[in-house]
Amino acid sequence: MNCSDIRESLSARIDGETAALPEAVLDRHVEGCPDCRSWQEQALRLRRTMLVREAPVVPDLSARILADVPAPRAEKWGVRIALAVVAFAQSGLGLAELLGEGDAHAGHGALVAATHLSNESAAWNVAVGIGLLWAALRPRAAGGLLPAFGGFVLVLGVMSAIDASGGQVTVGRLLSHSLVVAGVGLLFAVHRQVRRTPVPGPDLRTAIHTGDDVELPGAGPVAAPKPGRRGYPQRPASRRHAA
Repeated sequence: MNCSDIRESLSARIDGETAALPEAVLDRHVEGCPDCRSWQEQALRLRRTMLVREAPVVPDLSARILADVPAPRAEKWGVRIALAVVAFAQSGLGLAELLGEGDAHAGHGALVAATHLSNESAAWNVAVGIGLLWAALRPRAAGGLLPAFGGFVLVLGVMSAIDASGGQVTVGRLLSHSLVVAGVGLLFAVHRQVRRTPVPGPDLRTAIHTGDDVELPGAGPVAAPKPGRRGYPQRPASRRHAA
């Protein structure tokens, strides 16, 4: 009788499974084969060790962890509500200009000769209001809108100062720009508020090593994968030919 077949059946019997060989054949072979008998004793000792092994005692650190974690900050709605109000006012200003009902832009027709330029300015005012309203509803979008709106206010301030010094713009027109200036200020405040309450993410550098990694004998460190070429689709693995 082949010892490998005997040991396979012995392993099945030790695990409580149905052995391929009869019990009598296994017992008779173990009595006459010291190697298989020693193998069976070692397998039984190993199984008993695995059955009586207790899981390590892990201390309950829930209370300590909860005590060290700072309480989440309450979300401040005042800045977002103010930004939404400015957004509606800015959009209303642009719509009134498009409809020709904006008293604040009474001097605008005298400054701009082309009607299309007037409509373009009104459309931009509406777009600014929509962008501010979007930032009020989605605060994390405020950081992306700041460069465009901040640059617009900066250039607008310089040009308004030049026009005011030459007497080419009315006071009402200058006051109408206060909405977008206030909107950019509130946009910056919302962005700061979002940065102070970041969403926590996993930090792999401080992860606890569980010791579950399996190290193969003779295996060196795994090299980092090479970055693939962008713009070129990867071929399916089934179509690659081994060298």
